Amino acid sequence: MQCKMDEIPLMGIMGIALHQMINTAKGMYKEFDLNRSQAAILFTLHRRGTMSQRELAEELNMTAPSITSAIQKMEREEYITRSPDKWDQRVMRLALAERGKACIQSVKEVGSRMDEVILSGMSLEEKLLFRRLMLQVKDNLENYERKEKV
Repeated sequence: MQCKMDEIPLMGIMGIALHQMINTAKGMYKEFDLNRSQAAILFTLHRRGTMSQRELAEELNMTAPSITSAIQKMEREEYITRSPDKWDQRVMRLALAERGKACIQSVKEVGSRMDEVILSGMSLEEKLLFRRLMLQVKDNLENYERKEKV
C-alpha cells in the first residue's frame, strides 16, 4: 500500500526529505572521508574558533557520546586538535588542525552543492522564504523544548 504525499503529515514529509538530504550529503562527503557530523564539527570550529567539547555539543545539538566519538576519530585523523584551556585545565579546547583547515573549502563546496540540489527550481523569493520558514521551525522547536524543561 502506497501513501499519497498529500496525505502524509508535515512531520513525515520533513522526515523523508531529511533522510534523502542526509543520504545525498553522505555521498558528497565520502570523497573527503567525513560524515555529516564531522563536517558540521569542522565548519563550526572554522566559524567559531576554539570551543570546548561541551560548547560544541550544545551548538550542534549532539549527545556527549556522539560528540566524544566523532572528536576522538577526528583527532586521530588530524582534522582537529585538543589542548587544555588556559584558565581551567579540566576543560579541553578544540581547534582545527592544518588538515581540518585545508578541508574547510571542500566542506563549503558540499554545502553549496546541497543548497543547489535542495533549492533547485525555486525562485530567489522562494529560496529566501524557505530559509526564513526553516529558521522559524528551528526557533519554534527550541522554544518548545525550553518550555518543556521548565
